[in-house]
Amino acid sequence: MSPHEQLIDIVEVTERLHLSQRSVWRLRDAGKMPAPLKIGAAVRWRESEISAWIAAGCPDCRRTGWTPETAQSVTGGAR
Repeated sequence: MSPHEQLIDIVEVTERLHLSQRSVWRLRDAGKMPAPLKIGAAVRWRESEISAWIAAGCPDCRRTGWTPETAQSVTGGAR
């Protein structure tokens, strides 16, 4: 993670996905979205990973094997 990587919380993720917090937690628990980081008790997502995942159409990460690295190789590194 770069020192300038922006981290976003559950509120920002719910706003971007237009989902409830409970729905986001379910996606996370099922492995269907990029994994968050745990910082103490706080849960945060890398903004770049969430943006790339949304741009890719929110694929099921567990089923399709989608990762931020696969998205980067498909887009040629553009984020």
